[in-house]
Amino acid sequence: MKNKITLSGFAGSGKSTVGELIQTKLGYEFISVGNYSRLFAKEYYGMTINQFQEKCKKEPELDFQIDEKFKSLCNSKKHAIIDYRLGFKFIEKGFHVLLKVSDNTAFERINIAKRESELTTPESVSSRNRTMRKRFLETYKVDFTDEMNYDLVINTDHLNSYQVASKIIKAFQDYNGETEKLITEDMKSIQPIPSVNYHLWEPCNMRCKFCFATFKDVKQTILPKGHLPEADALKVVEHIAAAGFKKITFAGGEPLLCKWLPKLIMKAKGLGMTTMIVTNGSKLTDAFLKANIDYLDWIAVSVDSLEEENNIKIGRAITGKSPLSKGFYFDLVDNIKKYGYGLKINTVVNKINYKDNLTELIEYAKPQRWKVLQVLPIVGQNDIKIDDFIITTEEYNYFLKTHTAIETIVPESNDEIKGSYVMVDPAGRFFDNAAGTHNYSKPILEVGIKEALKTVNYNLNKFLDRGGVYDWENVKNKDLREEDAKS
Repeated sequence: MKNKITLSGFAGSGKSTVGELIQTKLGYEFISVGNYSRLFAKEYYGMTINQFQEKCKKEPELDFQIDEKFKSLCNSKKHAIIDYRLGFKFIEKGFHVLLKVSDNTAFERINIAKRESELTTPESVSSRNRTMRKRFLETYKVDFTDEMNYDLVINTDHLNSYQVASKIIKAFQDYNGETEKLITEDMKSIQPIPSVNYHLWEPCNMRCKFCFATFKDVKQTILPKGHLPEADALKVVEHIAAAGFKKITFAGGEPLLCKWLPKLIMKAKGLGMTTMIVTNGSKLTDAFLKANIDYLDWIAVSVDSLEEENNIKIGRAITGKSPLSKGFYFDLVDNIKKYGYGLKINTVVNKINYKDNLTELIEYAKPQRWKVLQVLPIVGQNDIKIDDFIITTEEYNYFLKTHTAIETIVPESNDEIKGSYVMVDPAGRFFDNAAGTHNYSKPILEVGIKEALKTVNYNLNKFLDRGGVYDWENVKNKDLREEDAKS
C-alpha cells in the first residue's frame, strides 16, 4: 500500500495548487520542496531563495544537503502530499505523479499569476525545463521527464486544478483498493470548508421572486431590522477569521445597502482573508470602487438576463419595477475591471431565462468565473412564488448547452448547491440548506464557532466536487490597480 502522493512536473503544470487541493480533500499534510528550500535558505544562510540558488550553483553539495534533509522529513510522515520533482527517486511508499503541460499553456499560467523573478515567454519556460532535466541527469543520473518513473501521468493543458486533483485522488485510491473516502468528524475539524458566505443584510432594493435567501423568517422572529449592529457584525467577522476560514463573501439581501460594509471588508482583509462581495450592481458606485481598492479582492455581480422584460418578470429590478439596462451591465463590467477587481458573474437559471443567451456579455466581461446556478426551492424562503420559476434538468442543461463555448462557466445544479456552502445569516448564525429549508445554528457570538458548527450540515466533498476551491488569492486584474486609479 502506498501512503504518500508525490507530484513532479514541468514549470507551470500546477503542482502547488493541485497539492493544496488534495490536502483539503484527503486531509494529508502538503509539503513542498520549494517552501522547504526557502526556509532553509533563510534560517541557515539569511538569504532569499534566488540568492540561495546562485550559491547552490557554486556549491552543488548544498543540493544534496537539502535533498537529504527533505527526503528524511517526508519519509517520516505517515501520510503526505509532496511537491518534489525527485519524489519518485527518494520518497518511500509514494504514489508518483507527473504533471505535464505545453510551453504555451505554462507561459499563460505563469504570466497570469505574475510570479516574481520568473521568465514569462514560452521559450524561457522550455529552457527552464531543459535546464532542470540536464541538472538532474548530471547530478542524480535520473530523468524526471521519463514517464516510466511514475504511477500516473497527466497532461494538464485542458484541465483545471480541481480536475487534475480529482484524477489523482481517484487513481491513488484505486491503486490502494480504497473506496471513496468519507470525511470523518475529526477530519472536518482539521480541514473544514475554507470559505464562508456572510449574508449580513436582509434588506434588498430588488424583488427577485425566486430568491433562496430572503431571510424574512429571521426578520420576523429574532431580528426586526434585518441585520446585526455594526459592532456585532465586526465581531462575527473576527470569529470567522479566527476559526481559520480563508475567504469571506459578503452577501445579502444587497450588501451595498449596509453603511458599514467597508469596515467589515477592511476588518476581514486585515485578518488575512480573501474578500468578496455579491451584489446586484445597482449601488456599486465609482466612489466605492476607489475607496475599497486595497481591501476588496473580488466582486460578484448577479446577472440573470439582459432582457428588461424578463428581469421584470423575475423581479431582478429596483423595487421589482425598474430593471437595469443592458448598457448598464456592460458599463459596470468596465468600471470593475478598470480598478483591477477580480470579477465573477452569477446567474440563476429559471423558467423565465433558461432560453436566454448571455454569451455577448460573458465574452465581453471575461469573468474569472461565471457561476450558473439552477433555481433552488427553499421552504420558508421562496416557496410561495417558486412554482413559476422551477425548471427541469433538461431545461437547465439547455441553458448550459447554449453556453458550451464559455470556458469559465461553473455549473451548479440543485444537488450541487445543497449542503456545499458554509453560510452565516443576518443574525450571525451558521445555516445550511441541505434538507431544502434553512437550518440555523445558535448565534456565533453566544456559543462560538466550534459549537455553532456542530448543528449544521456541510459536506466538504460536495464543496470540492462543485469546484469550491479555486485560486481565489490570484486576482487576475490586480496589476491594473495603479496609483492613478486612486486619484
